[in-house]
Amino acid sequence: MNATPAPPRPVDLSAPLFGLDRRGLAWVEETLAGLTREQKVGQLLCLYLRGDDMARFTSDLDRLGVAPGAVMMLPRSPAAAARDVAALQEWSRIPLLVAGNLESGAVNFLTGVEAFANPMQVAAAGDEAAVDALADHCIRVARSLGMNWAFAPVVDVAVNPANPITNTRSFGADHELVARLGSHYVSRLERAGLMTSPKHFPGDGVDDRDQHLVTSSNDLDVDEWTRTFGAVYAAVIAAGARSIMVGHIRQRALSKSVRPDFSDADVRPGSLAAELIGDVLRGRLGFEGLVVSDNTAMAGFTTAGRRDRTLPEMVAAGVDVVLGNVDVAADFAALVQAVDILTDDRLDEAVRRVLATKASLGLHLSPFGDAFGEPAFDHPDDLEARRVLARRSITVTKDAANLLPLRAAERRRVLVVVVGDEPTFYDPSGPFAPHFVAGLRARGCEVEVRRSPLAQSPSAEVDAFDLCIYFANVRFVGNSNSLRVAWAPWQGPDAPRHPSSFPTVLVSIADPYLLQDMAMVRTALNGYTPTSATVDAALEVLFGEIEPRGVSPVDPFVGHWDAAL
Repeated sequence: MNATPAPPRPVDLSAPLFGLDRRGLAWVEETLAGLTREQKVGQLLCLYLRGDDMARFTSDLDRLGVAPGAVMMLPRSPAAAARDVAALQEWSRIPLLVAGNLESGAVNFLTGVEAFANPMQVAAAGDEAAVDALADHCIRVARSLGMNWAFAPVVDVAVNPANPITNTRSFGADHELVARLGSHYVSRLERAGLMTSPKHFPGDGVDDRDQHLVTSSNDLDVDEWTRTFGAVYAAVIAAGARSIMVGHIRQRALSKSVRPDFSDADVRPGSLAAELIGDVLRGRLGFEGLVVSDNTAMAGFTTAGRRDRTLPEMVAAGVDVVLGNVDVAADFAALVQAVDILTDDRLDEAVRRVLATKASLGLHLSPFGDAFGEPAFDHPDDLEARRVLARRSITVTKDAANLLPLRAAERRRVLVVVVGDEPTFYDPSGPFAPHFVAGLRARGCEVEVRRSPLAQSPSAEVDAFDLCIYFANVRFVGNSNSLRVAWAPWQGPDAPRHPSSFPTVLVSIADPYLLQDMAMVRTALNGYTPTSATVDAALEVLFGEIEPRGVSPVDPFVGHWDAAL
């Protein structure tokens, strides 16, 4: 049994969320009235901006008769990004929404840059000033490129440390902290004219699977969901979020609370669940803005049914903008032709909301709105702000071995074992181990570097070194349901086997949960974001040059009492 499609809900264009004057209201209605069904469907599409030839990109769309309402930025240089956005806005008859994953800065879609700070690093600093630093950086990046839509913040609560994709993208395990920092980020960007999209409703971070790879579930009961994730979404909606991103994540308890006739087999992911979008998000939480899906090429969506049916079913269920595609022509045709599923009334409702959102950004007056087009990418405050935030957030999770602060005169011969430090889709920056090693050498250490996996234990050479540092940059990847450390076969000879006789330190600049696999290490630091600034701050803490100030937003011991020893 599939959920009954939500009936069209009148869009209140006079709502404060849109803030439209008479000119804006008239533009929405006149534009809508002049569109064919095909053109209306185009307004629902947010296409990935692939390739670097915009003339070819737009000519291909012209050939298909597809005029999208939005695009999402994929990796390119800052100069190319600004150039391509300008070209697309000039081409498009109706101004485009231009989106990017502004979760931690621009590292996900601009080449040659580092992250500013992951949300968990912001949370380790713990206050609104840290949020402002990240938010202001993202605003400057967006303005320099002509972007108007931030697919951020991630407001998933890190309930399950084994979740392979939320990790440091989350503000942490405390839903009140997530609500406070997430809503502040939303308010800061929205007041600057940059639309936000808190994600991933009904909430990631509970399952130990990644919705990129499988339809995942948020299995909290109704009361617990309402107390945690529900409170978070209420906060970001109250802060003025103009859009919400819905994930391919089931919430069985909520679905059945609205539809008690549902069997387990009837429960669908949030992006296809009319009861979650209509009854919970719009009804209980009162959200009036734009609902955008997560990437519909994810397995979490593609496995939910035949694509030529699930795409129109998703819009019928309440999604206004469809992110991503498998085949642009086929996806477009599926939405145009499915008149039995995607009614004209529901299509008009979605397009009216898309157009009202564009007008709320001032796009009906200028394709760059009221606040965009400032050439301010390399802002002079950014480097210092990143450095200050990194120094405020470094967390000493334990120093039971009393190794800190390090003194090069006593620990001169250092073996550094590098774990991870490989580029990922979400963060291709780095490597950062060379910067860490350079910092050790600048402080008078003699350093030898080896990369895990190793054929033998570092402890076998205990007499050759005074200290072993595991430098770990283990990042969420989007192509695995596990983030656990994998040592070399056979039986992990490169694991820290003899920390009692061979002083050992863990410095993790990304994943905060590594002590579950390295519980025997008795001195450990977490940094939460792989950047040069984080490495510098970690070195300063290691050598006692600054005091550690960060507070872990999650349990770094993952519930293992022995990891805290």
